[in-house]
Amino acid sequence: MGRAYRSRGKWIFDPARRWRGGRRELTWSGSTGPEDGDHCIAEVPDDGPARLVEVLGADDRPEWDDRSVASQYRLRTFFSPQVEREVGRLAEPAARDFAGRVDLRERLTFTIDPEDARDHDDALSVSPAGSGRYEVGIHIADVSHYFRPGSAIDAEARVRGTSTYLPGGAIPMLPDRLSGDLCSLKPDRDRLTLSVFCDLDRDGALYGVRFAEGVIRSRHRLDYGEVQSVLDGAHSVSPELAEALETLRRLARALRGRRREAGALELEVPETKASVDGRGVPLRIERREHLESHELIEEFMLLANRCVGAEGARRRAGLLYRVHEPPSPRKLEELDLVLKGLGLPRPGAAAEPARALQALLAVPLDPPRRRLLHRMVLRALARARYLERDLGHFGLAAHAYCHFTSPIRRYPDLHNHVRVREWLRGARTGAWDPVELAAIAEQTTAAEQNAADAEREAVRVKGLRFLEGRLGERASGIITGVVPKGFFVELDPTPVEGFVRVSWYLDDHFVLDSSGVRLVGRRTRRRFTLGDTVDVAVARVDVLARECELALETPPRRPGRRHHGRT
Repeated sequence: MGRAYRSRGKWIFDPARRWRGGRRELTWSGSTGPEDGDHCIAEVPDDGPARLVEVLGADDRPEWDDRSVASQYRLRTFFSPQVEREVGRLAEPAARDFAGRVDLRERLTFTIDPEDARDHDDALSVSPAGSGRYEVGIHIADVSHYFRPGSAIDAEARVRGTSTYLPGGAIPMLPDRLSGDLCSLKPDRDRLTLSVFCDLDRDGALYGVRFAEGVIRSRHRLDYGEVQSVLDGAHSVSPELAEALETLRRLARALRGRRREAGALELEVPETKASVDGRGVPLRIERREHLESHELIEEFMLLANRCVGAEGARRRAGLLYRVHEPPSPRKLEELDLVLKGLGLPRPGAAAEPARALQALLAVPLDPPRRRLLHRMVLRALARARYLERDLGHFGLAAHAYCHFTSPIRRYPDLHNHVRVREWLRGARTGAWDPVELAAIAEQTTAAEQNAADAEREAVRVKGLRFLEGRLGERASGIITGVVPKGFFVELDPTPVEGFVRVSWYLDDHFVLDSSGVRLVGRRTRRRFTLGDTVDVAVARVDVLARECELALETPPRRPGRRHHGRT
């Protein structure tokens, strides 16, 4: 991305990313070109002129931010006419669609989602099953009912791979008619599901599982904050709903305890959320609070995914598995050295890495340092991915784990729904074509990572917009990274990261120590270490270049020295 402007009769493209070779002559085909100062996307070859791809508009208008990120990451924002035609032929589920399905409309079922969620792809129910057991119903929107594999809808969903959630709204995997309407488990509407019924005792032991095509009618659309208030006794609901939520909380706690005993990791890396108004102007940048109501939903979604994965493995049913390989010894050694340099507890060379990391993550620390520690552990872990075969999931201490519970927003879940429908209907249950399955796994893994990168970038853009009007304001923050030229600081309570060029503000030459976790002044021996709290001021913000410079709150080095530049 960059700016276009006229110079000596030619159009010039000025990239925001300075490593792309600097300014280039700009060319394009067609009659519509940029206006002077427009924010643009261009392809920049190693040599020669840049080619205009898209004009995004004036770069000082926050309403263009999401669009610029979508273009930068090549996200598909429109559906083809063929997809729209297929979607236009779909209708509300009716009696003919209920044939052969389990009628669950009289059960107390409800959804629990973020307050601003528009698609609801999972609902829960719970009822006594005798002998101190409970039957938990995990009801997942049956998206696979609405199209055929190989259809235009299916092909588009596979290319997109996932929904992408930007501050101004979602770029959905499926058209809104499906994602926000026909497949969304709205209250008081008949909706089709693939349901997993788990027979659990009070200690979270699983005694049996069954799968069914169902039809439900959700009674309540609950959000996480509302459910947390009910669990805390601060909000009243009907006795039936309150009892169901309390039962599910007890069972979720038991399931979580069992996962812990098996070696599952509990990483706490808060998600940063940007709230914007209708014009894209950021109102708040905040860490999303993690509540027990989140954990309640997480446990039952994990349970359903494990049950489907285990049954699919038994049937050799061609599922896509979610795999997470153990961290390499080299990564664990690097983590151990960093923690040693910081004087924090270390995992060491334990025979069981999961147990060592569990103990490390349980160390009591203040919130900023705890976040830092959990991020460092996360960086040491392998990245989870999709695969056509099961290699186990290290972080969850699980085998035969798949994604099943979010078919509205993830293609692997949708693929697995098709396989589950096959075995429920007695259709093909042999191994899926392994070559095709491997291609889907690779494609959807790449799409997921691209979407995650886009989401982080979009939140950073809004964070920079938020700071743009706060130049000179003072704040404190924690050092999150150190490099030879300075250190990165995440501000608190507004979690936006900026860079401090320390030698501009202190009359000393700073070097990175052997552990790589601190800068040390050669003359003063002053130190800046990962996890330290520092006071800074917002010095410069460049939204287009994605840069934020912070000034260290000390007297400047000495007159006459330069105090401006780029990271």
